Amino acid sequence: MKRLILTAAALLSGAVPLASLAEQPPLIDRNFLFGEIAISGAQISPDGRLISFLKPYKGTRNIWVKGADEPFSAARPVSAEATRPIRSYFWSHDSKYILYSQDSGGDENFNIYAIDPTLAADPATGVPPTRPLTNLKGVRTQIFSVPRAKPDILYIGLNDRDARWHDLYELRISTGEKTLLRKNTENIAGWEFDHDGALRRCLQAVNAAQERAFAGAAEAENEDAALLFAL
Repeated sequence: MKRLILTAAALLSGAVPLASLAEQPPLIDRNFLFGEIAISGAQISPDGRLISFLKPYKGTRNIWVKGADEPFSAARPVSAEATRPIRSYFWSHDSKYILYSQDSGGDENFNIYAIDPTLAADPATGVPPTRPLTNLKGVRTQIFSVPRAKPDILYIGLNDRDARWHDLYELRISTGEKTLLRKNTENIAGWEFDHDGALRRCLQAVNAAQERAFAGAAEAENEDAALLFAL
């Protein structure tokens, strides 16, 4: 009798979850959570003439543009990444270029690319030419500043000399010319500029667990670090 009671109790306890499961709402389709976007990342060019956004092109998320007064049906793709979606992008302050960074196969070694959206599409790709501004292998490019007063300039970091630290460069968007501003021998982890393109603040790695910020030569710990503000 005791065994019969225990068996019945076990059956009843197992039936409760089944009944509760039957009352649950249907599962959400995973594509609603993880599927490709329809349209996102909309931006207006600084001159107000073009609207850009992210949308799949040939199955991969890419950049599209249209005139501010045009219908969305007139939008055209301007990038043709085929293997990895473009996550974000930005306009140069003079509205001449759309820029984005992309790695290769998820290696996190990002390069910077520029697109002139006014150029005609290449018949082979269906989009205007995409021009690599860095095009380096095994190097991670960091963008530190996009100064408003210098619309053709980016301040970037490249760790091609020393994989641990990024040297500071001035990158000219129109030509891809890079000018070394500072060889990073002071363990600088970050460089901050104002809108005019003046270096204002550095973040210096003191050790594995501590960083130190200083905002001018007077706060630098040594003469080499003080020279950062004499660029």
